Amino acid sequence: MSCATALAAGAGRVWARDMLALKQVELVAKHDHYVLVGGYNIQLAGTLDDALRKGITLTFVQLFEAERPRSYWFAEDVAVEQRTLKLSYNALLRQYQLFRDSGHASFDSEAEALAALGDFADWAVLDAKQVSKQTVYQARVRMYLDTSQLAKPLQMNAFASSRWDMDSGWREWSFKP
Repeated sequence: MSCATALAAGAGRVWARDMLALKQVELVAKHDHYVLVGGYNIQLAGTLDDALRKGITLTFVQLFEAERPRSYWFAEDVAVEQRTLKLSYNALLRQYQLFRDSGHASFDSEAEALAALGDFADWAVLDAKQVSKQTVYQARVRMYLDTSQLAKPLQMNAFASSRWDMDSGWREWSFKP
């Protein structure tokens, strides 16, 4: 049920993927759910670091999908989950703030904030009732910077420059409950 990171990154975007790389991912049964354990290693490029320190909130999206392969038709979606995480810097307090669905947390250093941003933090993504123990499923995760959440002038800048491009790409693995 566990999986290490995928090995190859596409040419031309290698540096961007290295900034947002999957360290580890594992689906673990916990009570009546399966949760994601592991996370991403995140490093902000100079442009993003400057924007964050100047008060721009960076919005990241984490995605999880699971499907049951079928030989006679397209794969059947079992779960499709998405969550939004917002990272900001408060210059007055000299603290980084991370907002996620379950609440928010403050950090004194950028390294701590980025570690928390990349952590799956036992994200419940799959109900145990949705899967059968006799079936092998395909699961995949992805994380990216959502530039559509930036202010309009910055969206134009992000569109024109690859410095704002942070996307882990999909990482897929098989699991059997």
